[in-house]
Amino acid sequence: MKRLFVNFFVLLCVAFSCGGCDLLLKIVHRPMAQEKQIFGNIAEYNPKVKEVQGILKEIGYSPGAVDGRLGSNTRSAVEAFQKDYGLNVNGYIDKKTWQELNIIHSANVISLSEVDMKQIQRALKNAGFDPGPVDGRKGAKTNKAIKSFQKARSLKADGVIGPKTWEELRKYLFRKVN
Repeated sequence: MKRLFVNFFVLLCVAFSCGGCDLLLKIVHRPMAQEKQIFGNIAEYNPKVKEVQGILKEIGYSPGAVDGRLGSNTRSAVEAFQKDYGLNVNGYIDKKTWQELNIIHSANVISLSEVDMKQIQRALKNAGFDPGPVDGRKGAKTNKAIKSFQKARSLKADGVIGPKTWEELRKYLFRKVN
């Protein structure tokens, strides 16, 4: 028992002398360490946190106020996002969560709480569902294609592009599937 304590103490000393709390944090809580590496200080206003809150809000999650502060509402929204997108549910914006949020943001499909219907129509065409002309309008043919796509993926066929539909549909945004 004494040897175990000595080894732990030596490890602790090495950790603090070779990088301090950051190294210890990486060992003890990887998602928290990754979040700190991505965002830096989150105790106060952080523009990256505000960006994440905006993305979460645009795609249908409730991060609370888009104020650049990482509070409990934002953590809950992150957890819901992680669950819906098949990520490790921990409430921290780790590397995989950050990557997934950036894919959605860079795809530019959802903007100012409005769905970019041209992108949706392109993805539907690539997936083999005919939305009619790629004109940015959600007419009857596009709505029917969305519902058919949802039904084929065992999703709720309601014609709404929510997180689960988007998760499936975005796979077809930049590639054609035979």
